[in-house]
Amino acid sequence: MLTVERQSIIIDMIQKKGMVRVSDLTRIFAVSGMTIRRDLDSLEKVGILKKVYGGAIASKQSINENSKDIPISIRSIERIQEKRSIAQVAVSFITKDDAVLLDAGTTTLEIAKLLKDRSNLVLITNSIPAAYELAGSDVTLLIMGGQIRGSSHSIVGAKTNAFLSDLVVGTLFLAASGLSLEQGIMNSNLDESEVKRHMIKHSERVILVADSSKFQSQSYHVFAQWSEIDLFITDHELSDEHNTVLNQLGVQVIRVPV
Repeated sequence: MLTVERQSIIIDMIQKKGMVRVSDLTRIFAVSGMTIRRDLDSLEKVGILKKVYGGAIASKQSINENSKDIPISIRSIERIQEKRSIAQVAVSFITKDDAVLLDAGTTTLEIAKLLKDRSNLVLITNSIPAAYELAGSDVTLLIMGGQIRGSSHSIVGAKTNAFLSDLVVGTLFLAASGLSLEQGIMNSNLDESEVKRHMIKHSERVILVADSSKFQSQSYHVFAQWSEIDLFITDHELSDEHNTVLNQLGVQVIRVPV
């Protein structure tokens, strides 16, 4: 098992249980205590957990979803299989000669990875990792200008919003850090929220791509309502109750098996 895969599982365990023990982790992964301690050191540095004697506990940042702004290097390995499965379905909605707007996010990054061999496609993004994936491919790639956010490697600010002002694209793949049936679509950063609002305004079709765990993550900024979403692609763990309510709100939902 790769280090990133092991750490992804540890993140999931710490978020669900609030704590982990070194002895349990060495047995589960069949690795040495030293290996597990290195994993815990890495995750402590980015604020996921706090090391204690014999193991680790969830950090305040990890417990309080409202304040969470975990770096993309960690978010990109969380629920990775769900994100890849969502991306596989999402790319099927891209047609030849389409103009696609790709939001910054870890699920949208997985979409970018699947587009390297596409031609006759214009793709516009504010995601540096997505642009890096597609640089040199057959895709006609446009990257927005503006300020770079360190934690998310996204491009935001007035220049970014101005770039979008005279665009009309066919399809937007939209990311979110939090979801609520009552409040709407959320993000943890105000500058990113403003860019997302502009993206929605200048897109003919809005496809939200987010795994179902985002319903347990409430963020500060509501940047869109469900009425603005044409299609929501998520994983199979979305409950029947949530699915029914979203359908009643006029949102088409695709629950992807993992």
